Amino acid sequence: MSIALTFTDKKLVDTALVAPDGAVHYTTSTTHGLMGRKTTTVSAASGLVGFINWREKIFSINGVQQKWEDLKERSNGIFSSEREWHWGSRSYKLKYHNAHKELLATPNFSGVAGTVRFTVYEPHLFHENQHAVIHFPHEMQDEIERMFVLMAILQMEMHRQDQEKAAAAAAAAG
Repeated sequence: MSIALTFTDKKLVDTALVAPDGAVHYTTSTTHGLMGRKTTTVSAASGLVGFINWREKIFSINGVQQKWEDLKERSNGIFSSEREWHWGSRSYKLKYHNAHKELLATPNFSGVAGTVRFTVYEPHLFHENQHAVIHFPHEMQDEIERMFVLMAILQMEMHRQDQEKAAAAAAAAG
């Protein structure tokens, strides 16, 4: 069993994540500048706060700062889309599936809590848009671990969206 948290807006870095009962578990807010995103603040209902510094490529959780280059690596070679993210002694393999519509974060350590599943926002013309949803395993109770996985997923998804926009712009120009 997992807990499904729905992103209430398509702007994943400026929204609330709510449970089916309507309870807000996380909020995200982002500052922007001339060069795009600056800092995203991820606030948990418990009071835990994390920051994604997009320009300096740093995660900060509970006062602990780590550079992305120290946190992630390609796990299956240079052409692989799979990334391994580490926070402390715990690591997760993150990989897109189903034509980049689903991102799975699979634990790579003993005492496995289960896989975190993220489904992307999908706009629809003739019926209701499908909001992005993140499913945390019920066994994953460590708030710092949840925060880290959420932030890693946000970083990967925003990178995917940025690449998609750049490809569309290049195709339109070309």
